[in-house]
Amino acid sequence: MAHELARFRSKLFNTPLLVDSKSFESVLNYVDKRCEGDVVVTPKADNEYSMYSTLHYAENNLGVIHISGPLTNKSTGWEAFCGGTSYESIKEDFEALLEEGVKTVAFMVESGGGEAYGMMDTGNYLRKLADENNVKIISYVDGLSASAAYGLTVISDEIISNKNSEIGSIGVLIRLINDSKALEMNGYARTFISAGTEKIPFAEDGSFRKEFLDDLQYKVDALYKDFTEYVAEHRNISVEAVRNTQANTFLAEDAIALGLADQVMTQEEFYSYLSGEAQNNKEGSSMSNRIFKFSKTNNEETLEMSQLAEMQTQLAAAQEQLAEFSSVKEAFAALQGQFADKEAALTEALAQVATMQQEAVVSKLNARKEKLAGVMSADKVDSVSAALASLDDEAFSVVLAGYGLQKQQLEASDLFQEVGDQGSEVEQTTQASSEDLTLKAAKAKYNKEGK
Repeated sequence: MAHELARFRSKLFNTPLLVDSKSFESVLNYVDKRCEGDVVVTPKADNEYSMYSTLHYAENNLGVIHISGPLTNKSTGWEAFCGGTSYESIKEDFEALLEEGVKTVAFMVESGGGEAYGMMDTGNYLRKLADENNVKIISYVDGLSASAAYGLTVISDEIISNKNSEIGSIGVLIRLINDSKALEMNGYARTFISAGTEKIPFAEDGSFRKEFLDDLQYKVDALYKDFTEYVAEHRNISVEAVRNTQANTFLAEDAIALGLADQVMTQEEFYSYLSGEAQNNKEGSSMSNRIFKFSKTNNEETLEMSQLAEMQTQLAAAQEQLAEFSSVKEAFAALQGQFADKEAALTEALAQVATMQQEAVVSKLNARKEKLAGVMSADKVDSVSAALASLDDEAFSVVLAGYGLQKQQLEASDLFQEVGDQGSEVEQTTQASSEDLTLKAAKAKYNKEGK
């Protein structure tokens, strides 16, 4: 027994463990006291030990396996004295129950975890056997299911917990012991002779070498990756969700919210529930879907309801925006109608302005003709008026004054007296002079504008 205990103790140090830290310290303290001879151990009585044995209830094809205490890969032989469970014994018990025709297996879990090696292989193996034999696994957490213990619990079709139990601790732990200082204080000098730089974990000052610590961290990270993926696969949740637990343990209701468990029951309620489930499953479950998937579906339905409520809120907001848009659209349509009315009114006003401008042009032309008729013969008025049409009022006034001056000079000249109103030469001279006056008026306007 002593050498088994020493072997068990050696596994507690410098080795990656899947164990809750509080449970680890408790186990370590107990083992240290055992090794120092401070604990008197007597074997458990048969009836006391039987509570940890595998139970078989033939009437409803139900089997019960207790997973309690520190977990190890192989049996150490000291379970009867100190408690604990090995993965090896769990597999043997599970196989034995299958041979007896069991179709429902209950894991009664109360463990803080233990050895990492062999745990995930054991869990996958048990799940494979259950699927192949249409066996339903239901776990009850009666106090604690942490780390490696949760790794075995997680393969269940359904995880039920006492309200005050704790679940989780999905992480990896290594406890390092460096006795260099203790040896030095007691006058011991430690010397290693080795081949290969990685054989010795210590530096010259007695501390752990960085390379040694880095190697352990690499192994811890690799094991953590495998463990979180293992849990995510069996619980059908994301790896990120598992990692976000940060290796904490959670009370049952919080664990359910995180997808780590399914229901909360007292122990009495669980026994009643288990009996009914086993009775209903006496012939074996033909369903490949595990219970937690239904539970997760409920969670998904809750999520979908939440998403639906959010979508309804978004829809209401969109409808409100649509109503506002419709209001704006109606206002825009009204503005368009007003714009059309204004545009029609503007078109009408522009037509009126154009008519008025045309009338003004005609009026102006008639006025000019009247003024020209006063300084020349009536048969010349239209042609001269057309010739002077491009002149502005100022230039026209200059030309008109020129015509008036010429008329005065002509009337006063001897030529007018001799020829009279019948003189054709005077008429020709007057016409020629009008062209000169037009050029002069245009030139005057050009000079005035500074061109």
